[in-house]
Amino acid sequence: MRAKGIQSREAVGFVVALSFTCLAATRDVYLGGLFQRISPSAVALVAFGACTVILLPVALASYDDAFGILRRQANALFWVNVTSAVGWLSFLGSLRLIEPCLVQILYFGVGPLSVVWIDRHVFRTMAPVALTRVERPIFIGLLVSLVFTGVVAVKGLSGMGTQPVDRSMLGVILAIAGGVAMSVSTMQCRKLNDSGVRPAVLFALRYPLTMLAAGILAFLSPAGMSGAPPWVSAVMAIAVLLILVTSYINQVAISLASPLTVRVVMASAPVIIFLLQTIEGRLSPSAYSLAAAMLYGVFAILAGLARQRAILTTKTGAMKQDLDPSSPGRPLSADHDRGDNQSERFDLISVSDTDRGKDAARIPGRSGRGTTIPL
Repeated sequence: MRAKGIQSREAVGFVVALSFTCLAATRDVYLGGLFQRISPSAVALVAFGACTVILLPVALASYDDAFGILRRQANALFWVNVTSAVGWLSFLGSLRLIEPCLVQILYFGVGPLSVVWIDRHVFRTMAPVALTRVERPIFIGLLVSLVFTGVVAVKGLSGMGTQPVDRSMLGVILAIAGGVAMSVSTMQCRKLNDSGVRPAVLFALRYPLTMLAAGILAFLSPAGMSGAPPWVSAVMAIAVLLILVTSYINQVAISLASPLTVRVVMASAPVIIFLLQTIEGRLSPSAYSLAAAMLYGVFAILAGLARQRAILTTKTGAMKQDLDPSSPGRPLSADHDRGDNQSERFDLISVSDTDRGKDAARIPGRSGRGTTIPL
């Protein structure tokens, strides 16, 4: 019965993950066209302003320890706000400058490549499961796919056509910087969650700085303010819903499905975006963009499979050592359990995610994979 329950949960998680991927692809294509007429900062101001204004009072009123969290975790919450603002505003800005398909590749592809370096040099920790010999060439291939994507954007080979090099270069830099910032934000949120911060409180406290920064950018950009539609309009409502709803669906997907399932499904996102771009008709279909999407998808799936295999191999070895009475040293059952959780933590971080509504944080005190929140 338990095995059937797990399989059923995984099947539902796969469907939800696929729904998230399709909705996120729709969001990126829609916003890519919308941002040619409206400032991304104006949309971000409304979206994250609504999230903060609505959820923050609810969180403070619903949870007795919400103010205590503000006092104890003020420094951590500040950096979560900083990295979330950089991640989201960079992502939205890049959608205005380069093809959405390429933004998706750069934004999500840089996560697995940067997470090891971030863990070592920012948080001063080592990954519980080191990269294996199989993973290293795959990661090199993933890096090659990102470089190829950047070349397609800068050289004018994408569906955007030829445009100023500085504009394309800025779009590439924003997409990569946003992906790295969101990886850091995801890891910080996970640590806060592990320390006992509830998901609703963390989600409500995460975006005030994003709202403030978006408001400043919108105010300082005359074109952005004059080109913005009324705050309550169908166009703005659709944009806000696509940003916020995808975050919630991402939460459900990661809480139901395994990290491997989510990563494999999300690897198809650039190809789906390319198809939606073709249907929309705003951009010309580019064989180079499609090649970049397919190349990235192959290496992203291979990276997910290799990481899952490395984690399972580590777990199997630890279990054998626990069961072997002749193994040297003290019993490892407690460390083994903690190592399993850390291994899965590393794998979940590699999903990174979008948050652009695509990152997730682990909640302690639950059995199995745990519950996650959108980052």
